[in-house]
Amino acid sequence: MGALNEISTFYVVVAVLWATYQGFRGAVEQQLNHFSRVRDAQKGTWEESRDPKWECWQRWVVLYVHDFAFRFICTFAGFVALYVANMLAGDLGKLRELSAQSSALVAFLFLVGVIGVGGQLHYVILLGKVPK
Repeated sequence: MGALNEISTFYVVVAVLWATYQGFRGAVEQQLNHFSRVRDAQKGTWEESRDPKWECWQRWVVLYVHDFAFRFICTFAGFVALYVANMLAGDLGKLRELSAQSSALVAFLFLVGVIGVGGQLHYVILLGKVPK
């Protein structure tokens, strides 16, 4: 755990800001995706309207806060995975000294890190596979 205390403040600030953005993006995406299309018979057009069964506070508690937190944690986990992969791999000269297991772990952490920072880790977790 001592090695994680050596993370630079700049890295943590960037990670928190980007994870906050991804969380906010997820909450907005939930808000936009949970509209239902209703046909207005008088106008002859389709309009977006909220499902009348949901109260506003229920939407916030069930959808928006949860999605914000889940995406924030997944994105921040991506930053931590990239940091740990960098810590394990070190510089390029040290790569030749890594065992096969350590190399596989570094590759896995790098993949999780890129997917997490890119904002797709929550999809991978929910779907159990790489999203299309």
